[in-house]
Amino acid sequence: MKFSFSLSAIFVYFILLCFAAGNYGCANIVPPSGGTIDSFPPSLVRAIPKDSALQFTGNKLILQFNEFIELKNPNEQIIISPYPSVQPLITSNLKTISIKLKDTLLPNTTYTIDFGTAIADINEGNILKDFQYSFSTGNKLDTHSLSGNVFMAETGKADSTVWALLYLEEKDSTVAKKNPAYVARVNGKGNFQFNRLPEGKYYLYALKDADGNKKYNQPIESFAFLDAPITIPNDLNSKTLYAFATEKERKKEAARDAKKTDKLVFFTNIQDGALELNDTVSIRFKDRLIYVDTNAIYLKEDTLGFKKATGIIYDSSAQRLSIKTGLKSGTQYQLVLSKDFAKDSSGRMLAKNDTLRFRVKTEKEYGSMKIAFRQLDLSRNPVMQLIQNDQIVFQRSMKGNEVFVKLFKPGNYQLQVLYDTNGNGIWDPGAFFASPKLQPEIVQFIEKEIFIKQNWDNEFEIALPNN
Repeated sequence: MKFSFSLSAIFVYFILLCFAAGNYGCANIVPPSGGTIDSFPPSLVRAIPKDSALQFTGNKLILQFNEFIELKNPNEQIIISPYPSVQPLITSNLKTISIKLKDTLLPNTTYTIDFGTAIADINEGNILKDFQYSFSTGNKLDTHSLSGNVFMAETGKADSTVWALLYLEEKDSTVAKKNPAYVARVNGKGNFQFNRLPEGKYYLYALKDADGNKKYNQPIESFAFLDAPITIPNDLNSKTLYAFATEKERKKEAARDAKKTDKLVFFTNIQDGALELNDTVSIRFKDRLIYVDTNAIYLKEDTLGFKKATGIIYDSSAQRLSIKTGLKSGTQYQLVLSKDFAKDSSGRMLAKNDTLRFRVKTEKEYGSMKIAFRQLDLSRNPVMQLIQNDQIVFQRSMKGNEVFVKLFKPGNYQLQVLYDTNGNGIWDPGAFFASPKLQPEIVQFIEKEIFIKQNWDNEFEIALPNN
């Protein structure tokens, strides 16, 4: 005899068994699993014209994938080389990407479309990384590649928002007025690669593009240039560029600075109620002062009475006071600023007397620091720099291979070496539009982070890579 059960019949039968079980209960019913999560990115199944097609004369490209896709930030991610004067219209629908070309195609030219991270499947968001599609308007595909890397000259670090650019003209004004011929993205390690280049002479640059037009037309834009042209295929060695900005981008003032107030605003170098050993009290004002009465500033040491503070220096900027009184290690102090001790350019004064309570740190709160370098090129005027929160907090010109500091503030520090070409102790940018052109001074970033332990002899040996 043959029996046939539907799924619904089996389910009802299982429920009846649960009721029949009485007090013994029944296990929870769990619906079937949805299957394995898709972890694969979309893949191309068809292209019109096909990838690497020759003799292309149309103005529309169609790419079809094996699953539903979406485009993420296509205007930023999708790059066409040679770089068009008029950007194409790129749309997606279901499993298809359509590209409508609006610029006249050059004859006998290989075109490459780099999608970056723009293509992702809709369900899981899996990204098809670094997908490229090529075609040629001639009877062959160009095959030459050019690779290299870009680092920020002032920090020695890579920046993935930088673009590598190739031009066919040598004029300096070209980079400010015309589109590049070829564009390549720079990855998080600073690497870039141009593919399918024809033979010819090229001029290589890099740009951190502030306004998105792929032109170097703002002094706050970081820019890099190679001193000599590149001839392909004779010169295919990897190239290294160092980017610099001739002007710093103005950062917005902190919210507390920008906040409107009718009270005199100032900041000090006292942190968490403590002043660094051998330091002086520094008071910085938000606005310029028009009046200061140094006799209205008082200092109290431990249990002693208040005395007028001495050694007060009024900075020529009219925005800083330094109190160079001899302060003792491990001692508690109170600094009183009388309400009428100063007035700024907006006529603001303190609403009442302000008391700053602090102590001076002791030697035990510091550690000694000894850093020995290997492969340090002293002929390049190296300057060791320690970084915290993207700020240089310590630097020392190197006359030998070691740096020793008896008392150093504990904490984690990033380490870098400035090669100070002109010997002025600071990093200097390059100058592209000058005659002669000037490359920036180079900073070598060192991946190893150092930790200074309190009340400890901290010693480090750093092997510098060749640079």
